[in-house]
Amino acid sequence: LEQRTRAKTDAKAKKGALADLSVYSDLRAQGETVFTGYDYLDTETRVLGILVDGQPAQKATAGQEAEVILAESSLYAESGGQAADKGSIVGDGFDLEVLDVQRPVKGLISHTVKVRSGEVGVGAAATSVVDPVYRHAASQAHSATHLVHAALRQTLGPEAHQSGSFNKAGYMRFDFSWNQALSPETRSEVEEITNNAVRDNLEVTTRILPIEEAKKAGAMALFGEKYGDTVRMVDIGDGSWSRELCAGIHVRSSAEVGLVNLISESSVGSTNRRVEALVGLDAFRDLTAERAIVSQLTSSL
Repeated sequence: LEQRTRAKTDAKAKKGALADLSVYSDLRAQGETVFTGYDYLDTETRVLGILVDGQPAQKATAGQEAEVILAESSLYAESGGQAADKGSIVGDGFDLEVLDVQRPVKGLISHTVKVRSGEVGVGAAATSVVDPVYRHAASQAHSATHLVHAALRQTLGPEAHQSGSFNKAGYMRFDFSWNQALSPETRSEVEEITNNAVRDNLEVTTRILPIEEAKKAGAMALFGEKYGDTVRMVDIGDGSWSRELCAGIHVRSSAEVGLVNLISESSVGSTNRRVEALVGLDAFRDLTAERAIVSQLTSSL
């Protein structure tokens, strides 16, 4: 409960830290932020705008927190249930730690940063740099979300519709329509089906295509989500395992996910359930910790 309360407080603080939408609209008028992160971890770009305390500024100096708008960025902005990338923005005479990445208005990416050293000004040449370790772990978690979704539908049937999700490096949660708790046997079956898909090293591919064409191909979409005329479709196993509309970052094959460890299943309403899982190295560490506890208890008994 304490963790959930803290998370809600942090979310409110994050929203409160954003500037007035009109300020973002003015920056958006300069052009759409080009996201290059599907193909590159580093991208050379330039600073289009800086906001300090929610107001336009010409520069930010060491020790300050600010929002930085770039012409292009390889840093993923929080969306589609995936947390923002970690990384930095660097240039001649400045080094910025990226604390958060958001899309305050459509087509604009804002980077909340702390100036670690130097001074950054509007118009400066800069390079967005993604933390590769965090990005890979986040990709593992997002692909694991798709695998778990497919495993749930295989186990429970097509009525188990996705109703929400969240993933970040090492962790995923998935909400789905279902009106009763999953038995331990069902949880184990979902976990085994998911990890069998990891073992099978299924190829993960993406395509950009018209939304009507994607729907005809059987792509699954999140209920209530707004999609444009053109969408990004993610296939796992040539679409035979999973086919979903998704703008997130994914691994290249299911084997890269490593390991999925379902740690909880709970209710989030009368008709919705939630499963949570650790992914990759975090899943391994959790199992190792459990093994150590069992070993200690065995010795004590």
